[in-house]
Amino acid sequence: MYIKQKIGVAVTGIALIAASCSKSPSSSSTSTTLFGSYDQTTMLNNIGSNVLMANINTLATSAVSTQTAITAFTTTPNSTTLTAAQSAWATLAVNWAAVAPIDFGPIQDNLIEANLDTWPASDSKIETAITAGSTASVVGADTKGLKGLEYLLFDAAGNTAVLAKYTASTAAAREAFLNSVAKDVVTQTATLQSDWKGSYLTVFEGAKGNDVSSSVGQLVNTISLYLDQVKNMKIGNPIGMGVKINDSKAHPDQIEYTLAEESLPVMIANIQAMKAAFDGGSGQGLDDLLNYVKATKAGQNLSTVVDAQFDDVITKMNAITPPYATATSAQTQQIQAVFTSLRTLIAYFKVDVANNLGVTITFTDTDGD
Repeated sequence: MYIKQKIGVAVTGIALIAASCSKSPSSSSTSTTLFGSYDQTTMLNNIGSNVLMANINTLATSAVSTQTAITAFTTTPNSTTLTAAQSAWATLAVNWAAVAPIDFGPIQDNLIEANLDTWPASDSKIETAITAGSTASVVGADTKGLKGLEYLLFDAAGNTAVLAKYTASTAAAREAFLNSVAKDVVTQTATLQSDWKGSYLTVFEGAKGNDVSSSVGQLVNTISLYLDQVKNMKIGNPIGMGVKINDSKAHPDQIEYTLAEESLPVMIANIQAMKAAFDGGSGQGLDDLLNYVKATKAGQNLSTVVDAQFDDVITKMNAITPPYATATSAQTQQIQAVFTSLRTLIAYFKVDVANNLGVTITFTDTDGD
């Protein structure tokens, strides 16, 4: 969650939260005409259990592993335990990136996304919390979560600078706060896992149809919105082509992970997760539903066109040589190519996929894509 700058978040958040709780009684007649005898149950079971729930399970396990590594580091602060904690955090960041795009249901209802992924983190608030002896449970969203852990585990000056903070006379307070943030991340991810396993998976699998409260409607909307956020916030702003910054200049301070340089792996994981939700991994997905309704574009199956565009975005992201902060000025053309490819993919979702599945897009971006 880019703090207070998520495109259309006010409208979309309300719409998707409401959607997770109810299903419009009119959806069945619309989808019956459009989807005929297509087995939505198999498709939603596969997406829900084998894609979304599987990613959430991986995230929850990763959060526990990160907490364990951080506990070891704060118990014995040295280069070995620090590197292990940083590595665990990097894995956690990528695993969160696979969950974050599917931004509806419990992840919104319980403010889990805000608590885990508000960025940028407030360095000053974190330092104030440490001095005050506060814990993550009583601080704001921009003082904890993944970005809070990044600030506490990394330093632009390198690991020697990090270790100095955890071996100084004030180290105990910093260690206590770091442990509390790691614990809070475990709590947040465990809550998300429990809510999906407890009841929401059944809700997701049962919300058939294509209206705004259906799972198909929510998936098309949340993928469209998150692709737009990646394009503008993670790709556009750092090269001066976003909605926040549009001056065609490099802004390395605008990348997602400025200290850990994990921005590129996280973006790629974002796109891969949305592609998996679209094509159902190795099982039934939205692509199969598009094939059922005989959706085409330029003489090809629309599902094939969309899948190829996902691959094009990922290929172009992989062509950027890290560190991403340096690439914002040294590889502007490569990053612009990702921006353009994302724009095309967003248009496919908001226009072609939505229209062919009878889904209403409930958010409005700011640049006309």
